[in-house]
Amino acid sequence: MERISVQLPLPVSLPADETFDSFIDTPNSQLVSMLRQLCEAAPHWRQHPDLLSFAQQRLPLLTITGGGGRGKSHLLYAVCHTLAGNNVSHLYLNLNQVQDLSPKVLEGLETLSFVMLDNLHAIAGVYEWEAALFDLINRVSEQPYAVILGTSQLGAASPQFTLPDLRSRLQWGTAFSLQPLNDGQRKQALGQRARQKGLMFSDAALQFLLNHYDRSLKSLMQLLERLDKRSLQEKKKITVALVKRELGVN
Repeated sequence: MERISVQLPLPVSLPADETFDSFIDTPNSQLVSMLRQLCEAAPHWRQHPDLLSFAQQRLPLLTITGGGGRGKSHLLYAVCHTLAGNNVSHLYLNLNQVQDLSPKVLEGLETLSFVMLDNLHAIAGVYEWEAALFDLINRVSEQPYAVILGTSQLGAASPQFTLPDLRSRLQWGTAFSLQPLNDGQRKQALGQRARQKGLMFSDAALQFLLNHYDRSLKSLMQLLERLDKRSLQEKKKITVALVKRELGVN
């Protein structure tokens, strides 16, 4: 996958092709519209007429919830790419990597315009991280422009977050449940990504993937990367036959 480096307070490399333009927003258009508006108006998002209700919340926190493979991380990447293009200060942190990080990484982040915390559920039950997030939330609530964007497979009130004060603060924010794509929309997303990469992908091959492989977008996009490499090696268009060879099925 082609990747680009984004200038963040921590060195992070984000997928270059996971932008707003590559996100199929049909069942989630309200959320995508709000994220675009936040990016366009940053850092003075409180003055945007369509964001007044968000600005009036007790906490400028927007959490995207839902199961794995629905595109939650994709939306955070899209926000990062847009903010980077607009020179707005921001940070992306994947909390699935907490074992390699210290909770102290959250100190001082309230000075940024946007803090994006991917996979909040990964720190559920880890006291040091829950306490550090609680403190960050309190500091952000005192800032005029800072926003926290998060993703989670758990709802804010989930008992898996064991610090009661953290559960309370998380519920101050706005939550969107990301709806999964239907088969037609998955096919559209896969075809669009293939075109972005300049792949020759037959319609029959796309349909075969949807009928015979894990339907989560994450799994499908990972398979697309494998098919891209195989297509280059064999110097052939991606057909049903090539897909079968890659999957090892008859």
